[in-house]
Amino acid sequence: MNETQSQTVLKHLSSELHRFIDTIGEIPYVALPSERPEIICFSRKIKELTGYDVNEILADRQHWENLIHPYDRDQVFEAFGRCKNEGTPFNIEYRIVHRDGSLRYVSDRGEPVFDNKGKVNQIEGLITPLGESGEPADIPLLEIRELSNPNNVNSIHLQKVQKFRKENQNGNGDS
Repeated sequence: MNETQSQTVLKHLSSELHRFIDTIGEIPYVALPSERPEIICFSRKIKELTGYDVNEILADRQHWENLIHPYDRDQVFEAFGRCKNEGTPFNIEYRIVHRDGSLRYVSDRGEPVFDNKGKVNQIEGLITPLGESGEPADIPLLEIRELSNPNNVNSIHLQKVQKFRKENQNGNGDS
């Protein structure tokens, strides 16, 4: 096989891979190892979830961070930080603010990828859309799937939600 034929085959395989990725329900991504989610590669399917084209999101590394609901950012940052610093995979749920202002629930599973020296050189993940939210945007995420580890990001976030609920049980912060 000559070089031209090889390039034709590679283009075809690349096209088929993209087609396959775009047909699955999840949205794969690759992120830099960072305390905040610096996504460098997304499936084109991200537009269905966010209303933004993949190129719009990737043009500005903070764009994805800004799409995460403000009340949920700390838990997402903690998960990415642990993945980067401790090499710990994560499985979290949070909300994305769609271009039209609606909220979308997602589940995000991230795994560290190590270099030959054992250092995390990227994070690979899958975002699973869970549906739209009809709840007001100004309250913390109330549905938390607790994992078995009491020190995981979801448990820490659950404690914050419980504190928020207790402080606001009368609707105005009075106890």
